[in-house]
Amino acid sequence: MSLLQRHAVPVFDNPSEPADAHPHTAEERCPWCDQSIPHEKFSAIRDRIAQKEREQHALMTARLKEEFAREKADLAAKVQEEAKRAAEAAMAARLEAAEAEVTARLKAADEARLAAEASRQAAEATLNQQRELLEQEKTVAVLAEQAKAFEERQKLMEKLALLQKQIENKTAQEIGEGPEADLFELLREAFEGDRIRRVAKGLSGADVIHEVVRNGQVCGKIVYDSKSRNAWKNDFVTKLRADQLAERAEHAILSCNKLPQGAQQIHVQDGVIVAHPQRVLVLAQILRRHVIETHELRVGNDQRDEKTAELYAFITSDRCKQLLEHIALQAQRMLELEASEERAHRMTWEKRGKLIRSVQKVHSDLCFEIERVIGTGEANEPDADEG
Repeated sequence: MSLLQRHAVPVFDNPSEPADAHPHTAEERCPWCDQSIPHEKFSAIRDRIAQKEREQHALMTARLKEEFAREKADLAAKVQEEAKRAAEAAMAARLEAAEAEVTARLKAADEARLAAEASRQAAEATLNQQRELLEQEKTVAVLAEQAKAFEERQKLMEKLALLQKQIENKTAQEIGEGPEADLFELLREAFEGDRIRRVAKGLSGADVIHEVVRNGQVCGKIVYDSKSRNAWKNDFVTKLRADQLAERAEHAILSCNKLPQGAQQIHVQDGVIVAHPQRVLVLAQILRRHVIETHELRVGNDQRDEKTAELYAFITSDRCKQLLEHIALQAQRMLELEASEERAHRMTWEKRGKLIRSVQKVHSDLCFEIERVIGTGEANEPDADEG
C-alpha cells in the first residue's frame, strides 16, 4: 500500500494535471490533521506526498535490485560450489578408478613376478641338477684318468726300479766312466763360455773342474764328483772336500744316487753339497751366479763365507726343494708333450703315406684300364697288393 493509501489521501489519476481540470470545493482538508486548508496548499502537500512516494518507490526499487543482485550472486556461488563439488566427486571417482586400475596392474605385475621367480627357480634347480650330473660325470672321468695314469706310473716306476736295481748291482768297474762323462757333457753344454775340464783316471782330484768365466775373466771355481754306488760312504764327502781345498774352489757338488740316511734330493755335509744327479745342473746354475756376484762385489772372506752359508741354508730349505720339484715336474710335462706331439706327427705321416699309396694304386688302375681299352698291347693287370 502507498503512503497516500495508508493516510487515506485521495489519489488522483494524474497529479501532474492542472488543478482546474477537476472541480474542487473552496476548501480542502489536510491529509494529516483533517483541517480545512486552501486548495493551493493542498496541492503543495499533495505534490510533496507524491514526491515522497516516488523517492520511497525508487529507494525500494534500488533495495530490491540490490537484494536481487545479492541473491543472484549467492545463487551463482551456490551453483559454482555445486559444480565444484560435482567436479571434485567426479575427480575422486576418477582417482578411485585409477587407483583401482594401478592396484590391479600391480597385483598382475606381482603375480607375473612370482611366476617368473618360480620359473627361474625351477630352471635354476634343473640347471643345478644338470651341473651336478656333469660334475659327477667329470669326477668319474677324472678318477678314471687318474687311475689310468696311476697304473701307467706304477708300471714306469716298476721299470725304473728294475733298471735302478740292475745299475746298483753293477760294480764301479762295470759302470766305468759313464756318470762322469755324462756330467761333463751336461755342464759343457749348459755353460759354453766357461772352462770345464775332466780329470783323467788315476790322477788325484775331483772328476770335473768348472772355472766360471765372466767377460773373459775367471771369477771362481766349482768342483764336481760323480758317484754311482749302491751304498753311501762318508769318504765321498771327505775326498771331495780335500779336492775343493786343493783347487781353492768356492763350491763343491757331489752327484750321487745314494744320499746319507734321512736326506732327500739335496744335502750339505762338511761344506760339500750332496745332490741327486737330476738336481746337479740347477744347483750348478745357482752356484755359478753366486760366484759371479760375489766376485763382482769383491766382498771379503768373512762376507763371502756368510753369504755362502746363507746360500747353502736356502738350498737345503723346503722352499728350494719345492721349487726344484716344480722345475722337474714342468720339465717332465714338456717331455711328455713333446712325445705326444711326436706320436701325433707319426700318425699323420702314416695316414699321409697311406693316402699317397692309395692315390698311386688308383692311378695305376686308371692307366691299366685306358691301355686295355685302346689296345696298346700287353697291358699287365696291376698287382692287387701294390701300394
